[in-house]
Amino acid sequence: ERYPALLVHHADVLQVNYPAMAEVEGQPLVVIGNLPYYITSQILFALADASHYGAVDCATVTMQWEVAQRMVAPTSCKDYGILSVVFQTYAEVRCHFKIPPTVFYPQPKVDSALVGLHFLGPTKLRQRLAGVRPRDFRNVVTTAFRQRRKTIRNSLKKLQGVGSKEELLEKLDSMPVPLPETVLDAQKAGDAFALAQTLPDDWASKRPEQLTPAQFVEVTRLMFGDTTTTTTRNSANTDLEDMSKTTATMMDSHIDSNDLGRKVWRKLKHGI
Repeated sequence: ERYPALLVHHADVLQVNYPAMAEVEGQPLVVIGNLPYYITSQILFALADASHYGAVDCATVTMQWEVAQRMVAPTSCKDYGILSVVFQTYAEVRCHFKIPPTVFYPQPKVDSALVGLHFLGPTKLRQRLAGVRPRDFRNVVTTAFRQRRKTIRNSLKKLQGVGSKEELLEKLDSMPVPLPETVLDAQKAGDAFALAQTLPDDWASKRPEQLTPAQFVEVTRLMFGDTTTTTTRNSANTDLEDMSKTTATMMDSHIDSNDLGRKVWRKLKHGI
């Protein structure tokens, strides 16, 4: 009665449909919370997926200190991994400060941290990925870090969805593809993410922890192409009598390029 505008949803946080909730509110959500430590990553991945639709603007959350350090870790350190690559691609992330166990009851056995995330949103994320599909990006990043002590060439030998084994090995031995014009323009404008996007010629001999999040975008482009190359390939492989079919295929490809995906990072059993 004292807070008539307060609306309480009693639900499993892993099953929340954030885009639907944002649509009801008529604006992107602002998330504030003390995340349960054993499902922190899954909640964060759900927010990343929700950002594909502009459903989440920002989040200020507490989490285990070690997890927070992984999210903001630079390259070439033991904390750098999947969380680092994903959230440094999807958001501006800041670890504000450490929180001692003494401020909680009951006291946890670990230190905590207050972390702020400002998600890029779909438009800026598309610009950053420059045609790379989030699902392909996930495939590359998770496969690479499964064997983080191996080189990229060796860890990606188990990459699925590229084609035949011969095609995969050929790509793993190839030189980087040229950066898209949009990335080159961003570099000229001084964008920090884009400035770290150029792949070195010896990229495949690096370990996963040595590549920046932006360079993982380019590894994904090299492995899977992007929405532009898919459209071009569909057109080149079709003769004139199939022109109407080609047009439909190109339209479908355009639609797919705009759809970043509802379930990319969160588990299939979680949410909608």
